[in-house]
Amino acid sequence: VEVRHATDDSHTGEWIKGLIKPWIEKIGFERFCATCSDSTGNTLLARQLLAKDFPTVLPIADICHHLDNTNKDIVKIKYFDEVVKIIRGTIKSFSVSHAGKSALKKARQQLRVGAGLEAIGNTRFVTVILSAISIQRNLEAIKRALASSERFDFEYSKYFQVVQKSYGRNFEAKLEQLIAVGLPIAKALTCLESNDANPADVFIFWHAVIFHIEKTITDEENDYPPEVQEEILTILNFRHSQLFCPGGRLYNAVYLATAYLNPGYLMSDLFIDNDIDPSHPTSLTTINNLQK
Repeated sequence: VEVRHATDDSHTGEWIKGLIKPWIEKIGFERFCATCSDSTGNTLLARQLLAKDFPTVLPIADICHHLDNTNKDIVKIKYFDEVVKIIRGTIKSFSVSHAGKSALKKARQQLRVGAGLEAIGNTRFVTVILSAISIQRNLEAIKRALASSERFDFEYSKYFQVVQKSYGRNFEAKLEQLIAVGLPIAKALTCLESNDANPADVFIFWHAVIFHIEKTITDEENDYPPEVQEEILTILNFRHSQLFCPGGRLYNAVYLATAYLNPGYLMSDLFIDNDIDPSHPTSLTTINNLQK
């Protein structure tokens, strides 16, 4: 790995390409199959420039960043504003109060709760969802801590009363909804961060995630408002088209190709047209392209 002092340099796409290209040439371009990075303007451009110089080195977006960005889009929906604010405020209040920490620790031990609260950070993937899960896991402990401590109180304590009011129940319901749409992404990220993950895994896990989220939000029992369903589906469609549709900003056919060429996935429902209409048969152009 080359380390270069570049504090005073502008890290443009050309600059990044200039850093990497000599090493590809020195090692041999035939030993490289792909370049992979997040998709900020300069890193995406660097991948594209390298692909022009080395057509056999495929430019691939980092799926973990793409999934995390999808999750960030969902978390920013106005519907979840209040619940995210309560999560942030609750965790911060306990983290800065010795009395709060002590009361919560005692309550967790009494209730035999697992891990404690997890702060929302800037560098971890799906950090809001992980923090939301930690709040849900510690709900009863937080309620007990507040009920037993005379020295600790905070702005959002009314949402954690032993005898809940309507706003407390509403918070817990939205907390569950937030976790339900974010957890599939968090689980997929855990798998796709593996050193053994390949483009076929990306194709399979991505579709598993979006189908699961769609099923969750359209289930009437989960009570997502129609406008929230529409917002989430719009986000999923946008992020999907970026990565998997020709012309998309991050598109590469390698995901579909590797999944299809894996014998284990060949008969997958992902490759079956479930909306076959005999009155509108597949066009000859499409058939000819498939035969090629």
